[in-house]
Formats: sequence, structure tokens, C-alpha cells
Amino acid sequence: MTGSARDKEATMLECCALIATGALEAPRTPAEANVCRVAGMILGRHLQDARQRLAQSAAVYFSAHPDELLESADTVRRGWISNLPRLRDRLERRLREAGQGASP
Repeated sequence: MTGSARDKEATMLECCALIATGALEAPRTPAEANVCRVAGMILGRHLQDARQRLAQSAAVYFSAHPDELLESADTVRRGWISNLPRLRDRLERRLREAGQGASP
């Protein structure tokens, strides 16, 4: 993936938001799958549906590509996201704006 760190992060955020809202079924790359997996772990509990979609999509991806699963910290080291709290905050804000509130 080429481009600035902010561009990479924006791409990852967009993928996570699309999967979390059900607009995209699955990650398309190892980077997306790893970031989705991490995002599913760090989203607030009030976004249970989004957490489950992210975790499930990553699990399906890694069941087909187990060698591409990385440690969570590698998502930052590789420059896919700048840091975990920033990813959580931006994704939660994005989901609120999309109308994804608390699970019933």
C-alpha cells in the first residue's frame, strides 16, 4: 500500500467502518484483516454488533490465510494505523455518525 501514513490509516478506517456496518462483507487484504481484528477487540462494548462483525470477518479471512495473522502491535509498526486509541476513537465516532448505536 502506497501513500502517506494518514492515507493508509484512512483506508483502514473506511474498511473497518464498512464491515462494522455490514456494507462490506470481508477484508480484502492481510492489512485490512489484521486491522479489523484489532478494531473488533478495542471497540467499546456498546458497539457489540460492530465488534462481532469485525471479529467474524477477520476470523473468516484468517481461516483461509492463517499465515497472514499478525500480533496486534504489528498493525501500528507496519504503519496501517497510528495507534490503537486513535483507531478506536475515530471508528466509534464514525459508527455513531452512521447511526450504529448500542446493541439491544
